[in-house]
Amino acid sequence: MSRDEPVEVKHYIQHRYPREINFCALCGGAMTSRIVLPDRRRQRVCSRCGYVAFLSPKLVAGCLVVENGRVLLLLRRAVEPQLGRWTFPGGYVDLGESPAQAAARETLEEVGMDVRVENLLGLYWSEPRPPTVVAVYLAAPTDKPPRTSEEASEVAYFAPELIPWKEIAFRTTRAALRDWTAARQAARTNF
Repeated sequence: MSRDEPVEVKHYIQHRYPREINFCALCGGAMTSRIVLPDRRRQRVCSRCGYVAFLSPKLVAGCLVVENGRVLLLLRRAVEPQLGRWTFPGGYVDLGESPAQAAARETLEEVGMDVRVENLLGLYWSEPRPPTVVAVYLAAPTDKPPRTSEEASEVAYFAPELIPWKEIAFRTTRAALRDWTAARQAARTNF
């Protein structure tokens, strides 16, 4: 395989990280499980150079694209995990970008929309491999309509009462959608 040839991500392999790291990213030495001071937690440590691979959650960012406060954009996943289920646009934050920038980038990549990222709705914790923290932002659409992509087989706007709850992809997606619908309902009852 050429170094310039594109590679498709195999999510089942990605989910083996970080627990199955076998070799040091710095020197190539064997990684072993050791107690690390001062907190006495078990971590992966290089047997050659002593590098500690501290295990921490991956950061994901996404957008709830809300049009006129009434409907929100969801996409049907065209890739694993959770193929065929609904979620909002989102993905991993790249090194050097803010979560809000990542949320906007992922929305553009997945549904072809430029959005105006507004407020942080919340942070959500997920425990599958690898563990993730999901930063969910409210965003307003700009003039580009949504479209399908390699990652989204279908895109649609849903009124709160029409959200396909039984077909939602992730626990974190359900939690963010519940928070959005609750906040929306609270705002309506306060006026």
